[in-house]
Amino acid sequence: MATLATLYDLLAGRTAEQADAQARRMAEEKTSGNRLRPFPNDDVHFFVKKIDNSRVIRAADPDEPKVCWKTIGGAGAVAVLVIGALLPTGYNLMAGYQLEELKKEQAALEAQRASLKAEESRLLSSARLAELARKRHFAPPAPQQVIHLEDSSAKVAHNLSSGNIVR
Repeated sequence: MATLATLYDLLAGRTAEQADAQARRMAEEKTSGNRLRPFPNDDVHFFVKKIDNSRVIRAADPDEPKVCWKTIGGAGAVAVLVIGALLPTGYNLMAGYQLEELKKEQAALEAQRASLKAEESRLLSSARLAELARKRHFAPPAPQQVIHLEDSSAKVAHNLSSGNIVR
């Protein structure tokens, strides 16, 4: 009967002798004083050689300026696109502030207009005009001094000094 360990051995390509040898090693390690398993790749050693590159001069790349200018151009294009994308939002924000400011100004002007209309109606009231006429000794006009104008829809200009009508 196959166990999971046997299946892994078949997949890894280990033979039964190798599996038995590993099991014996593990049993020996348990019986010996070592309680730790060996580290993976413990038997691999690397040789490190000191390399001195102080006298090496870097070779000039003829394509490097092109790459730099392409990078600068790409970054500039991205910046223009981002600004272009954010510009309508900023414009709408500023327009909203201006609209609110204009609404406040309109309300102030309407209040001022209402107060001016009230002042005008007070100044042009018939009682006040009669009082001013009495103080300045004004008299009502005589009937011959009253000039009745003709129909205002006709385009007529009167020259009162000569009595001529100009059409």
